[in-house]
Amino acid sequence: MEITLPADLTKQVEQEISSGHFHGAGELIEEAVRRFLGNRQRGKRRMDALGRIGHAVDQAGLYEQVHVPSDE
Repeated sequence: MEITLPADLTKQVEQEISSGHFHGAGELIEEAVRRFLGNRQRGKRRMDALGRIGHAVDQAGLYEQVHVPSDE
């Protein structure tokens, strides 16, 4: 796989490598992709959980019992 980055990201990758945080661009890109995929999966699990909570609230009829004060 070949990846082309914009100049600003290439510079940041080079800075990270020269700082010693990563041994090479491949290592940095691998970590970035793993974090991205992990964050996306966590977001999906959160949305699924919120959906289940909303469904449970609807089923229990709790929505009608909630009093939301007005802005007045």
